[in-house]
Order: sequence, then structure tokens, then C-alpha cells
Amino acid sequence: MEIIRKSSEAEMISEFLKAEFASERFSEQLAESMERLGLAEKLITKADLNVETENALRKKLLGNFRGYGEKRELFERFPKVSEWNLCKFSENDLEHIRYIDYSYWNELSKGTGKPLSAAETIRNGIEIFGVSNEGFLQAAEYIKSGGSFPKLFFLTADYKEFVIVEGHQRMTGYALVPECFKDVEVIVGKCSEEELKNWM
Repeated sequence: MEIIRKSSEAEMISEFLKAEFASERFSEQLAESMERLGLAEKLITKADLNVETENALRKKLLGNFRGYGEKRELFERFPKVSEWNLCKFSENDLEHIRYIDYSYWNELSKGTGKPLSAAETIRNGIEIFGVSNEGFLQAAEYIKSGGSFPKLFFLTADYKEFVIVEGHQRMTGYALVPECFKDVEVIVGKCSEEELKNWM
């Protein structure tokens, strides 16, 4: 792992929304939040991080959509982030990346929390809770063909071990083709170890 430059909450939120905007699972829910708030798609698709009013609207949207800043849903007990950095990850880092503590990801990764273990489950054709693995396989093929995604979002307490906040499916796709996990840009938020464990 290599730190490339400083990042920010505003950049994290922008990339988070880009990923959900393109997600089959969350795009409809995001569109509903945008309609409730009267926001246009260009706020996500043509984000300008230098415009503070835009940043504030995107933060409000992520709050309405997933509970960010409101201590709800994914962001219940979310840690206080002391610094944001844009980092570059490669294949050797895969062993140090973990899923959030959630029943589906725990089962998929055989209790390890590791995307690499989840990849073994998928290769063995095992489906968890009757959920198809097709999305992971499609993501892996997209990566192999040179496709790119919005930046992933991790949390860390020490820059040695990392927990995925946003990008579980994409991270699993990378684990299926680890040789393609090269110079992948991730926004990393640093927080205390105690708060990270409490959130996971």
C-alpha cells in the first residue's frame, strides 16, 4: 500500500455516490433519494469538489440515502475519521483487506472476512443464502477486460489492516483475479482501533 496524496470527506462521498449510482442493487434507492431532495444527476456524474455548496448537497444526499452523518444504517456507530488519504493498493495487499462483519460476507469468506477466501467459495460454485455469484463473476470479467470502477472506500486504524466500507462486490471481483489488483486507487479513512471494532 502506498499513500498517493491527501483526500477528503467530500471526495469519499462523491466516489461513494458514483459507485451506488452505477449499482444494480442501490441505484433505484439512490434515485428516489435524489427525487425527494430535488437533486439532478449531474451532482453525481459531473461532481466539482471545489464547489462547497455541491459538497454539502452530496453529503445531505448520502445521509438521506444511506444514513451518513445521521448515525443510521451502514453508518450507525461510524467512526470519527481523523484523516483521509488516496492510497494505491496491489496484489500483495489483498491478504490485509477485510469485509465488514455481516452474515453474508462472513459465510462467503468461510468466517475469515477475507475477499480471497470468498473467491475460493465462488470458484467452488457455492452460493450463500441462495444468492447467485454471477455478479462477482461478471465483475471479475469486467476487470480482466480492462474495466475500471469508482474508487473503493476503506477504513483503517494503522495502515496495515483495512476494512471495506464501500465496494464489497468490486473487491470480491478483484479477489477472483488477484493478478489484476494492481495500482488500484482507494480512499482510506483513518480512525481509532476501538471505534473501528465497534463499527464493524
